[in-house]
Amino acid sequence: MPLFFLLSGYFFSAKDSLRDFLVKKSKALLLPAILFYILSFLYSFVLSGKDSILSYFHSLSYFLEPNGVIWFLVALYYIFLICYVIEKYIHSNILKYGIALIITIIGYLLAENKIFFLYLPQAFIGYTFFYLGYQIKKYDFFHNKRAYYYMILISLIGYSIGVIFHVSTDIALLEISPSYVLFLFPALAGIFLTVYLSQYLSYKLGTNWLAYLGEQSLLIMCVHAPLVTFAYSIVDYMAHLIILERMSSYIYGFLALIILVPLSLYIGLLIKKIFPFCFAKR
Repeated sequence: MPLFFLLSGYFFSAKDSLRDFLVKKSKALLLPAILFYILSFLYSFVLSGKDSILSYFHSLSYFLEPNGVIWFLVALYYIFLICYVIEKYIHSNILKYGIALIITIIGYLLAENKIFFLYLPQAFIGYTFFYLGYQIKKYDFFHNKRAYYYMILISLIGYSIGVIFHVSTDIALLEISPSYVLFLFPALAGIFLTVYLSQYLSYKLGTNWLAYLGEQSLLIMCVHAPLVTFAYSIVDYMAHLIILERMSSYIYGFLALIILVPLSLYIGLLIKKIFPFCFAKR
């Protein structure tokens, strides 16, 4: 998710009028969130075996349970609005940086105290990565050849620190390392390593399919969650056919991933074709 936030900030622009901006982002984020939630809700209701939609709704432990990853679209919508207002109406760079720092601190404190409120805490945490992505684009940092090897080295160190200290985070659940540095540094390291690896692969033959998956990554993200159980059931059936009682959890997960990604992509593209009015450029 930090990578998604950063890349969203990388392509952020505040050139539109407030009205046009709101319309564009509502079509690009809120409408898909509503659509995918409704479809996921109906799909999960059918599988639940409940007698009525109302009884199924009351059985949910939280509102977005049928498709929990939709929180990202809601949080990203908040972030776009916050960043737009700041960039459009505040002209002091120092003040902008100060506001970004304050938002980051508030997000961390809300996460520490497990205060959930309409996914605003998640948005505040994500704003750090989003604004960094915006600054990276502004100063064209990813194409700075002088910093290239230094950033790879620093990123490798940062990611290794995350592995050594077993840093495990979940922005959606506001679960981050007790040390904000141990949350932020490995996340940024992973982002930079992914971006630099993507830049390297972009010059290689036969990687167009990876670029295509990257372009459709948010679509895959919004579709895959309700289908996870189905993908694992297929792997279970395959294992039963070949009489394989014991399978490594890594192999098991990898096989489920191979099934899940193309299936999610196909269904996502089909939904996009049926409901084109719910999708717009971000």
